[in-house]
Amino acid sequence: MNKKQIAKYLIFVFITAYAIQIPASIFAVKHPDMTGRTVFQAGMMIVMFTPFFGTLFAKGTFKGIGFKPKFKGCAYLLPLCYFCPQIIAAAGALIFYLIFPDMFDMTGSYMQSSLPAGSDFMKVLESQGINYLTYVAIVTLQAITYAPIINMLLALGEEVGWRGFLYPELNKGMGKVPTWLLGGFIWGAFHFPSMVIAGYEYGTDYFGFPVVGMLIFSAFTILLGLILEIVYDKTKCIWYPALLHGAVNAGNFVMLFYNVNDADKAGRLTVFGPMFNGLIGGIPLAVIAVVLAIIVLKKKKNAEA
Repeated sequence: MNKKQIAKYLIFVFITAYAIQIPASIFAVKHPDMTGRTVFQAGMMIVMFTPFFGTLFAKGTFKGIGFKPKFKGCAYLLPLCYFCPQIIAAAGALIFYLIFPDMFDMTGSYMQSSLPAGSDFMKVLESQGINYLTYVAIVTLQAITYAPIINMLLALGEEVGWRGFLYPELNKGMGKVPTWLLGGFIWGAFHFPSMVIAGYEYGTDYFGFPVVGMLIFSAFTILLGLILEIVYDKTKCIWYPALLHGAVNAGNFVMLFYNVNDADKAGRLTVFGPMFNGLIGGIPLAVIAVVLAIIVLKKKKNAEA
């Protein structure tokens, strides 16, 4: 493990990522309209490439990262990376809505909240000749068809840095479990400024803001990072974790279209769900991550015996 190289990587990544997140988040707070939302989203997309450039800055090698598509011996993982995140997200949302049935909403209140004041989302849909159920079906179809591919291209910027450089370096000196824990926490901390300033992921109305949200999100990145690292270790091709990461971003967002947009309810419960970076919504993800971790560690122990 090259500690100096890791330090250079982390310094670059966090300074550049925070330098982008902080002003973008402040702008979003000061401009709570479509302009502010657009600027924030654009900033976050740029931030996703800072781990890639951090690898360059630290003079990490791209040799062996696996940019060349690989199918032999691992093609079966393609449909799993593509579709499983949506299934896991749906399962987590189902658990959340079973526990909090009054949070399930099909009136479009979430989408209404994203429009300028005075706009009527249902009338917008009616003018296009569709109803809300049709709209949700279209969004869901997008999430399981082309959205993972588009998001994969963005996620590649992070995956090259996290799974391609940082996790392998940590593995050299720490082993699997410490790498999963530390690497996942670093990945979570990478998002902290936007969570603290702009309420990224969970909003600002939940109990214990922002510390509780940061801890829960770090648990999510540890679990997801563990799965992504296992997929990458199995394939030695960076496109697989990038696709899985992209599918996660696509599938997770869809769950919000079924959620009521009530500040007194939704704002307090975002740390629980319906997305699977919440405590309840994340139950299926946690189960899968723990099972995979046990299998990997058991195989590793048997190989060393």
